[in-house]
Amino acid sequence: MDMSESEEISQDQEISSDEEMMRPGITDASSVNGDGYSTDSDYSEIDDTENTESSVEGLEEMKSTTEEELGFDHEINPQDDNMIQNDGYVPFNPDNRQPPQLSPRSEVESVSSTNMPLQINDRASDLLMAVSVGSDANKKKINEMAVSAMDELVRKCLAGEPLWQHRQDCDLEILNEGEYIREFRPFDASLGELMRIIEMEDPQNLANLYESNASTNGTQHKPMFQRDAEKNFLQTEASRHIGFVRMDATSLVECLMDVKQWSSVFSNIVSRTTVLGVLSRGVAGNYNETLQVMKAEFHMPTPLVNIRESQFARYCKQIGPGTWGVVDVSLDSLFPYPLVIFRRRPSGCLIVEMPDGYSKVIWVEHVEVDNKFVHRMFWPIVLPGFAFSAMRWVASIVRHCEPVGNIISTSLDSATIPQNGKTSVLRLARRMMRSFYHDNSASTDNFWVRIHLCHGEDFRLMTKTIYALNGSPSSTLVFTTSLWVPAPPKRVFDFLRHGDSRNKWDLLARGYAVQEIMHIIKGESPENRVSIMQVNSAPNQIEILYLQESYSHPTGSYVVYAPIDILTMGMMLGGGNSDLVNILPSGFVIHPDGPLRNGEETRGSLLTLAFHIMDGSSTEDYLPAADS
Repeated sequence: MDMSESEEISQDQEISSDEEMMRPGITDASSVNGDGYSTDSDYSEIDDTENTESSVEGLEEMKSTTEEELGFDHEINPQDDNMIQNDGYVPFNPDNRQPPQLSPRSEVESVSSTNMPLQINDRASDLLMAVSVGSDANKKKINEMAVSAMDELVRKCLAGEPLWQHRQDCDLEILNEGEYIREFRPFDASLGELMRIIEMEDPQNLANLYESNASTNGTQHKPMFQRDAEKNFLQTEASRHIGFVRMDATSLVECLMDVKQWSSVFSNIVSRTTVLGVLSRGVAGNYNETLQVMKAEFHMPTPLVNIRESQFARYCKQIGPGTWGVVDVSLDSLFPYPLVIFRRRPSGCLIVEMPDGYSKVIWVEHVEVDNKFVHRMFWPIVLPGFAFSAMRWVASIVRHCEPVGNIISTSLDSATIPQNGKTSVLRLARRMMRSFYHDNSASTDNFWVRIHLCHGEDFRLMTKTIYALNGSPSSTLVFTTSLWVPAPPKRVFDFLRHGDSRNKWDLLARGYAVQEIMHIIKGESPENRVSIMQVNSAPNQIEILYLQESYSHPTGSYVVYAPIDILTMGMMLGGGNSDLVNILPSGFVIHPDGPLRNGEETRGSLLTLAFHIMDGSSTEDYLPAADS
């Protein structure tokens, strides 16, 4: 299907900044959720929205129409056997269009659990960690680790081959593990044979295999590519990516070092974060030499991929005039855990001041992780390190700093819409996206239950309690599923975001005319936009309005929307307070079904659907029947 833009943006459009960054003070011992707000209790949704009637009813009919529009066979997610060996990236076969078989591990009822005892234990652990990092002996050790990590990060950022190599099966610059051991780890002649073996294997899939450099808690590293790998192993993922950001270096450093800004900018990756202690507040009134201990959860926008949780030190240092470094390093060697399933090796970025307010960002993401609980459907992008790669981190901050264009409308007089009206719409869209990221993840804030519907598809359901402005509670349902689609991500993305195809998959728009009455371009690509979609049952009869944001990137694309009533939309366009608007986002995430190769699209997509609806019969203690 060849979709094209119906509107073009003139070259002389005035580009203005969406929102100026403000520097709040460093937060000490505060917990921050994906929206960037401090919380001292369990996360609770504060948004309330219109009572939408979207549900899983009619999925089969929607599938048939969608398949025909996209041009592929009706059975888009067959369950036939198609075994994948756990040896790194295994592409889908585009000829037989068979998705990977569901993993037995997907039988687990919930990827993340948030019952009260676990949350109490989690907070107790945070408290003990906060007390431990405050001792003088631990402060000295953490400071030494941070300084050493910064030195390693700078060297990894600036090095070339042979330390970094371009992986042949995907567009990633990955770490040569053998060369890394030679340069950064203690080495003796007894490891010569090991180096020879490493050089013969794929360097990305090699962890630290030698016993002398095993972690202090006794965790033994095993190679991920072994077909029958042992359960308790860590796979190395290490990648580097370079990007140019429309923000000066000083502001970018503030964005990374302030926990509220950081969790907001990277809300598509960071679901929860806590500052456990600030060991040094820097010098000369800036973040130079600032050292803080943090805890964070990193996620993908699907509950089928478990979160990655880490306690780490974050250290900022001015390397030279106009050059800064921000590094993270895990603290499990100082504070041993019974079982380590995720470790951050020195990771972070080097920021170089550029002309015209830009910054050059060299990002290194170097972790060790146990991926055995990842749903088999997502193996092709998680196991090679593509899903959590440095490319995804750079894309997030580049997107945050992109310029915002003027309002373009086909049916409204854009000249009558004030600047604060545009700002209100953009702020509401930003809150909608942050809520979608959080609600559609395996965060420990979310308690997912697996339900079985037609054809054995893996649906996950969660109940939430939201509160209106007057404090009255309401129950909502969030349900999600993922499936493999034999169509390129760009085709799926265009089909879902365009108004002229919406009535083919949206039950509330079935049989009605849908048009985009207004949009605001974000960045250089016209497909990255905030839109207002209008559904008409007759020429002058408006059934519903949608606020929609669409964003496309090789690491993942999004089409997120929420219903808005006419009066509320009018208030927003007039510059009303977006914080007073109730909103429940639903939408789609489109991932490639494997890493990119030579910049070309994959032939298949991993499509995640998530719907957030009102349901008066549901409570946190009662889950509704499958036909809700």
